[in-house]
Amino acid sequence: MLDGTLALLLNVLAIALVCFALHNVAVSAIVSLLNQRFLQLQVPSRKATLWLLVSVPWLSALCTASYFYYAANNNTLFENQTSVAHWHHVDTFSWLSWHGLTLASAIGFLSYIVITRIATFSRHRSELAHLVALSERIGSNTYEIQSTDIAAFTAGFIKPKCFITQGMRQQTTEQEQTIILKHEIAHAKRRDPFKKWLFSILCAFYIPTISKRLSLHMTLAMEQEADNAVICSENSSLDIAGTLVKVARLNASGNTIKNTDMVANFGADVLEQRVYFLLGQLNLKPVNKLLMLIIIIATFFLCLSSVDGLHHFIEAVFKH
Repeated sequence: MLDGTLALLLNVLAIALVCFALHNVAVSAIVSLLNQRFLQLQVPSRKATLWLLVSVPWLSALCTASYFYYAANNNTLFENQTSVAHWHHVDTFSWLSWHGLTLASAIGFLSYIVITRIATFSRHRSELAHLVALSERIGSNTYEIQSTDIAAFTAGFIKPKCFITQGMRQQTTEQEQTIILKHEIAHAKRRDPFKKWLFSILCAFYIPTISKRLSLHMTLAMEQEADNAVICSENSSLDIAGTLVKVARLNASGNTIKNTDMVANFGADVLEQRVYFLLGQLNLKPVNKLLMLIIIIATFFLCLSSVDGLHHFIEAVFKH
């Protein structure tokens, strides 16, 4: 049994974990209910909303932990049984309690995510270096891979590089190659591979179904943004849509590089929505910022007020 400052910090971490779980469930419910609504949002608004959704459990856990830590140092708050920040025996902690087991499990899961992502990152760097060594530089930060695969993608974090396979160049016209490379350069300028990797880490804390939906929505938003960056007097939206369809027909694949969470690929990802977007068939609207703020605030206070109730429920099932 621990007591004092260390016990307080561990209990605050347990509180943060409970709040994180509650917010995780809330965000999962929002994503499930409004899945198709995301497609109606303008690209910048959609990306901002997605980043907010995957970040809010962490922000909420931090704010809630800070609030409870402050309340613990102001004992009058904890003397009130109806206080939002009420938490029994906050100054004692046991690793053999449900608090301790839950916290240990969370630390183990977090360690697993960090270790696997670092290992994947290391393999990706090695794979990328191997690709560069086997590629021929054809432009500023642009490389051709000696492969018959039909693929084009952007990879790398600090200094992203654009790749196109020899097979892709042989099967496309000069104008189509220009569109493909400009698309990849747009990804590189925005450092989309790094953002996509970071987003995938935050998504990893959701159940697979929700994680996949969030990742798919972010991939679509990034691809639409890069497609839009190519539109100019020489390349109309119709030209870009036609190139997308042709590449899909040629069976574009990501097999040239395996870690697709770290790659922005010109392939056939979310093709239908991208074509509709380019042809102006989607009536996209900006997000209602006031409504979004109200939902986030309401969700935060609902989760905060539920922490103590959930604590009592768990202790009614598992003896502390």
